[in-house]
Amino acid sequence: MKKVYISADIEGISDIVTGLSTMRSGHDFGIARKRFAKEINAAVRACFDFGCSDVTICEGHADMENLIIEDLDPRIRLISGAMRQSLQMEGIEMGYDAYISFGHAGAGLNIDGVLNHCYNGRKIYNVRLNGQTMNTETIINATIAGHYGIPLIAVIGDSAVVREVKEFVPNCEGVAVKEGLSRHCAISYHPQVCEQMIYDGVSIALKKAADIKPLDLGSQITLEIDYKETSMADSACLVPGVVRLAPRTISYSGEAKTVFKLQNLLIYRLVDTI
Repeated sequence: MKKVYISADIEGISDIVTGLSTMRSGHDFGIARKRFAKEINAAVRACFDFGCSDVTICEGHADMENLIIEDLDPRIRLISGAMRQSLQMEGIEMGYDAYISFGHAGAGLNIDGVLNHCYNGRKIYNVRLNGQTMNTETIINATIAGHYGIPLIAVIGDSAVVREVKEFVPNCEGVAVKEGLSRHCAISYHPQVCEQMIYDGVSIALKKAADIKPLDLGSQITLEIDYKETSMADSACLVPGVVRLAPRTISYSGEAKTVFKLQNLLIYRLVDTI
C-alpha cells in the first residue's frame, strides 16, 4: 500500500451545512477552506505514518480550486482546476493502491443527507449505472477507481454518506464527522476531534485495504441521467450515441472509459450554462 489517491469535496468535512461555507460568495468560505485542508492533512498524515510513499489529492469541489496548497502537507501532490476529463477522479488511471473520499450524501436518497446532491445539484436528479441508482458521488467515483483495480477504502463525511457507501462497499471504513438532522442542519464534532477521527479511520482502512474489493462494473457500462429540465436532455442528445428515454432522461451505453469521460460532459460541461 504505497500510493494513495484522495478525492476531496468540501461538503465532506465537519460543520459544513449551507452555502455560507461552500460558495466563494459565502461569508464563512474562508474559514471552511482552511478547515478543509486541516482535515485532509489528517488523512494524509495517516497515510504517510502507515508507510505510503505517494499521496495525491484531487480537488473536487465546485471550480476545483478551493484548497490552498500552502495549507497542505508538503509531501502531497495536488490536482486542481476544472478543465479536466474527470469530475473528481482526474489521473486515477495513473495507478494507485487505494482511494479515499471526502464526500457527501447522494441526491434524494436520505432525509438526513447534509447538502445531498449529485455533482451538479441544480441540474441532475438521478444517475444510474447499469440500472442501479448511484446518486452518491463517492460511489460513482468508486466505480471509476474500481475499473482500474483500485478499492475505495475510506469515506469521510456525514453519517448518511457512510451508510450509502457501505451498501456498495461494505468493508469500506466510514468516518462520520457530522450527523445530519436535515439537508441544512447537522450535529458536528469539534474540528480537532474530527481530525483525530479521520486519522484513526484512515489508519484502520489502510490496515484492512487488502480485504476490500474494487467496485468494478465491468468493461461495458450503461449510463442514464435524469435532468431537471428537458432543455438539458436536448443538449445531451447532440452527443453521438446518446439516446433519449424520456423528456428529461437520456442514456448512453459504451466502453467504461468512454462513459467516465462522458460523465464530465453530460453532467457538468454541456448543461452547466443552460
